[in-house]
Amino acid sequence: MEIQVAPLRAGEGPAFLSLSLPVTRIRQVLASERLPPDWTIAVVDDQGMILARSQRHEDFVGRQATRDLQDNTRGTEGTWRGTTADGRPVLGTYARSALADWRVAVGVPDNALAEPLRRSLLLLVATGALLALISLLLALAFGRRIAAPLQEVAASARAMGDGAIVPAVPSGIREVAQIGDALASTSATLHAREEELKRLNEALEMRVMERTRDLAETNARLVAAATGRERAEEQLRQAQKMEAVGRLTGGVAHDFNNLLTVVLGNLALVKRRLDAGMDERIRRGIDGAMEGAQRAASLTARLLAFSRQQPLAPEAVDVNRLVAGMSDLLRRTLGEDVAVETVLAGGLWRAHADPNQLESSLLNLAVNARDAMPGGGKLTIETANTYLDEAYAAGREEVKPGQYVAICVSDTGGGMPAEIVARAFEPFFTTKPVGKGTGLGLSQVYGFAKQSGGHAAIYSEPGHGTTVKLYIPRLRDSDLPADAPTVVTVPEAPRDGAGRTILVVEDDALVRDFAVTALEEGGCRVVAAADGPSALAALEAHPDIALMFTDVVLTGPMNGRQLANAVLERRPGLPVLFTTGYTRNAIIHHGRLDEGVHLLGKPYAAAALVAKVMALLDGPDGR
Repeated sequence: MEIQVAPLRAGEGPAFLSLSLPVTRIRQVLASERLPPDWTIAVVDDQGMILARSQRHEDFVGRQATRDLQDNTRGTEGTWRGTTADGRPVLGTYARSALADWRVAVGVPDNALAEPLRRSLLLLVATGALLALISLLLALAFGRRIAAPLQEVAASARAMGDGAIVPAVPSGIREVAQIGDALASTSATLHAREEELKRLNEALEMRVMERTRDLAETNARLVAAATGRERAEEQLRQAQKMEAVGRLTGGVAHDFNNLLTVVLGNLALVKRRLDAGMDERIRRGIDGAMEGAQRAASLTARLLAFSRQQPLAPEAVDVNRLVAGMSDLLRRTLGEDVAVETVLAGGLWRAHADPNQLESSLLNLAVNARDAMPGGGKLTIETANTYLDEAYAAGREEVKPGQYVAICVSDTGGGMPAEIVARAFEPFFTTKPVGKGTGLGLSQVYGFAKQSGGHAAIYSEPGHGTTVKLYIPRLRDSDLPADAPTVVTVPEAPRDGAGRTILVVEDDALVRDFAVTALEEGGCRVVAAADGPSALAALEAHPDIALMFTDVVLTGPMNGRQLANAVLERRPGLPVLFTTGYTRNAIIHHGRLDEGVHLLGKPYAAAALVAKVMALLDGPDGR
């Protein structure tokens, strides 16, 4: 480095004073300032060349300073914001030497400038947290002071919510005491208003009942006027016809089942009493009479199933065995002009359905097929395992994909066109002449299949016969029996009544006498009644009654269901066993027994009655 200055004396020739200074010395001077390590000091000459630098001296000495330093340091001194030669953003300040036109620039990094601000913020945050902690401690201390009276206020509020009149809450805190007083006053006011509301509600209910009665009378008049239309009258006549048929069928079945109960029960009692020294001919006679009565009971069950007044009792069904067992019945029903052929699949799955209803459905289909072949023909019943996939189920209502047992009933009749097939399952739709059919056969089959969780379908073309397919859900429960007998069984009657008292309610004297005898022979004490009021009187007179056995259909002001409700109001938890040959929805809804109802169907044997009673008395569930 060289510095030149003007001559010392005037009049003398040119003369220069030369001073040499190593650049490293300038760097040492810069280092001696002890600035923060991230600050940068640079000495720049008038040409913008870096003469010395406090950081990375060797890398930048002799190189041109940055353009923003040269542009912003043209004055005597000042500041600017820019970047250093190594690219760091800084706030710069400079001063110019008047002697040599050099500039000394100092760069302070932006983050160094922000550090005091961050420290201040941290201090503020710490101070705020400390203040919050102090506030929390003060709040907790104050909360403990008022917690007890507030809890009393809360208890008063809960009691007031339950309808109680609450007292005032004493407290040293004025506001809490005011709240307690307000609650006490409010509870008293609410109680008075509730009493008033009850009185108003009773009056309103009376007015609603009167208005409802008026509306019912008006509605009855409107219904009576609407029935004047021809179509409505026709539908009403048809509904009344089916209702009459249902009532007739149910009534006949009820009386017939009562008679069968007496016949079967007393035959069983006679057989058991005379069993030791009975003559063989008498034994055969009794057995024959019992078999005939059992067949009559089976026919009654089929009659109820045909009228759809019997609840479904789904169980494991061997369809091949059921179809094979119907062969003789079908041949007798269809006559000699119709040939019956069965094609039974090997390894057929068990189905889950009511066997009586399934047999009834197959019989309906067979009779329809016979009517479609007036000149004779061939009826084929085929069984198979099948799977209905999602594609098949997607286009059909209420069909679930899965495995089914298929039963196909085919005839060689004249077939049906597509428009008839589309309506074949509709209730009351029939192509038979007036008086030859009700149109309920196929609708019953369809309803049975749907209620069983299955599906029914018809395939027919004119001139090619008709095939009806029933799809019954496959049964996977290996614990259920593959088949169940449909005749009345007569097990040995248990004799473990242990003197327990049974209330028997039956309006038919013969059936009542048989039930009393059967239970007495089973070791029970029996109190008998013919109707509901006498049964309630007997219940009051005999507090030791352990179970009530009642018919569903009773003469008098109440049926068996209503009697059971009245008995359970007086004796909650008393076991009740129903019996009937015809329910009419008193204890059965949607085709199944009501929840918690125990039923012994008529006709029943003495042993079955005693066994059912003992099961209810000794176990949690006698069904």
